Amino acid sequence: MLLCSLIDLDLVKEVDAYINAKETIKYLQDVVDSIEARLLKGEPIEGLEIVEGQKRRYLTDYGLQYLENKFGKEFVYKTIEKPITITELEKELSQYEMVELAQKGVIDTKSTTAKVAVSR
Repeated sequence: MLLCSLIDLDLVKEVDAYINAKETIKYLQDVVDSIEARLLKGEPIEGLEIVEGQKRRYLTDYGLQYLENKFGKEFVYKTIEKPITITELEKELSQYEMVELAQKGVIDTKSTTAKVAVSR
């Protein structure tokens, strides 16, 4: 749902409308963050209150022990095999070794999702 009418782009440059909208969104998010921070510090603000978050289920220490005894450790503690990250690899290897791996094709780059950028 749009909270404003469609912008007549004959009257406003698209890039200006885009920049203004992005700045407005950032400003409004800063306002929300500031108000929430004040509330969480205990400052009373009329019309607003802190309420309990949603309830989430979790396994207690007793529950983990019970399930481990009943079904076995492998059932309770699932391990997901995942590759080492580039950041972790950089901590373990020298810069020279990292360059060497890139030259061998062991490390490559890929583009993330495209995003809009102002190009003035």
